[in-house]
Amino acid sequence: MKKLTALLLACSMVLCVISGCSSSPKQSSSAGNPSSSPAPGGSSEPSASKTYKVGFSNVWVGNTYGVQSVNELEAFLKNCDQVSEYYIYNADNDVNKQISDIEDLIAKGVDMLILQPISAESVAAVVEEAYDAGIVVVDCTSPLADATDKYSVSVVAKDYDFGYIGAKWLCEQLNGEGSIICLDGMAGLSSAVLRMEGAQAAFSEYPGIQVLASEYANWDYATAKPVVENLMAAYDNIDGIWSSGGDMTRAAVEVWADSGRDWIPMMGEDCNGFLKLWCEYKDEGLSCIATSLPTWLFAYGAELGLEILNGTYTGEKDIIVEIPTITNDEVEDFVRTDLSDSFWCGTRMTEEDIVALYGNGKDGSQGLSGTGAANDH
Repeated sequence: MKKLTALLLACSMVLCVISGCSSSPKQSSSAGNPSSSPAPGGSSEPSASKTYKVGFSNVWVGNTYGVQSVNELEAFLKNCDQVSEYYIYNADNDVNKQISDIEDLIAKGVDMLILQPISAESVAAVVEEAYDAGIVVVDCTSPLADATDKYSVSVVAKDYDFGYIGAKWLCEQLNGEGSIICLDGMAGLSSAVLRMEGAQAAFSEYPGIQVLASEYANWDYATAKPVVENLMAAYDNIDGIWSSGGDMTRAAVEVWADSGRDWIPMMGEDCNGFLKLWCEYKDEGLSCIATSLPTWLFAYGAELGLEILNGTYTGEKDIIVEIPTITNDEVEDFVRTDLSDSFWCGTRMTEEDIVALYGNGKDGSQGLSGTGAANDH
């Protein structure tokens, strides 16, 4: 199992640093072997002294993970001398708004369009319009490939592995026997679907594992808390909890602690609030694993997009980022007790930006510009 520490150390050695950008050290996950030709959309000669306009069209900023993902991107853009202007738009899970946002970014004359598509099929036409206009199109976290090949580079994570790794660990913790509940992500979103498919594949390897119930909780702490409370009231034989990640497991730990029941193994993600509780109750018997979809994927996409614009990119068109994990033996190395629960620990931001966003009890929602991470700006 690939550990987060080893992954980040390896990342720092394989990603080329972009000239003129002064964000935290550039790291990438194991992203495939480089090809010999650059992705389409970039110039043929290096031009690291040029500056560019960058636009970002996001699906949704509805939880702490979404907030930090935007903050990671903005931290990279504001610290990069090659970015003259940037625009960050939130579609709020509305396909029509995302299409309108992308059309507006095209009209603004951006050189790079970064997007997480709500629906690849729904946005394919406007994405093709941007690509045909000579804009470098960077697809992040949700693949476009099934709907169009008119994008410059795609950066997605192994969501199937995310679900499988955590479920496999959970089954092993239970010695292949037990009843579990599942906290699912957001209905219909590809990341949630793939994570659940991975989990189901792992569960199928253990006939003694029974899934009592699976409920959507939108990767959100406040949504997950009553869901877990209701499931605990309905079932008195819960032996483990599988989670699609986000901030849902923090809620599960709190509910479980209040119940007085014996601790059971739980899967979570690298949200600081969850890691704090994990550390608090670990010696009492709480055993966990944190799988991670890195919050810096949008920033990494922007970095690759700049390489394409500069004519220096030699990587593949479709990049798949490995899923790192944190185990019981490693959690103390990643938890930040000095920062708010809303911080996500696998960050690439500078310490200055981290403290500005998440120090003194701040939850990061104010954003680096002060306009709010969820607001168009």
